[in-house]
Amino acid sequence: MKANLLIRKTISLSLTVAIMATYSMVTLASNGKFAGEIRVVGSDQSAEVSVNGESVKSNRSIFSSSTIVTPANASAVIDLGSSGKLAVAPSTVIRVTFDKDSASALLSSGNVTVLSTENGVQVDSLDGTSALLKAGESSGTAAKQDDDDDNGGSAWWLWALVLGGAAAGMIYVATKDSNSADLGGSGTVVSPTS
Repeated sequence: MKANLLIRKTISLSLTVAIMATYSMVTLASNGKFAGEIRVVGSDQSAEVSVNGESVKSNRSIFSSSTIVTPANASAVIDLGSSGKLAVAPSTVIRVTFDKDSASALLSSGNVTVLSTENGVQVDSLDGTSALLKAGESSGTAAKQDDDDDNGGSAWWLWALVLGGAAAGMIYVATKDSNSADLGGSGTVVSPTS
């Protein structure tokens, strides 16, 4: 009798979880989540790109605000339906934001080409350039890195500012309220052996 009760409870719990999972998927779908698809193009079958830090191969769904990083040996085609289709060149870092009507991208480095679009794709670069690209147009950015071996280096002041701020924070914490801690201790102690 207990075995039958256990089986019934297990089945009831399983059905409850299945129904809740089904309705949560319906709720997520109705929130307007629009998905695109990424196709990896590489010189060999093992070519992968990174989507939000995860290595992926072709035919993977992506969602808005995804960051795509292509290695030197692979490129990607991002299909966003009516919002547009983008070709992401090798060695590119791009963040794509889209919904069913529009698409935009933040290009950190590399090149992107709009293959198709109805309303254009807004592409912004970290260097401040911005353009609304139509089908067939490209946008690219050269990686601008200061390797500190030209002109004696000019990025040292940024590190000095960070380290100076950290030192000031440590000095403030060390000298605040004479570095004492009040842990309480004025309560009643109850011992189990009375």
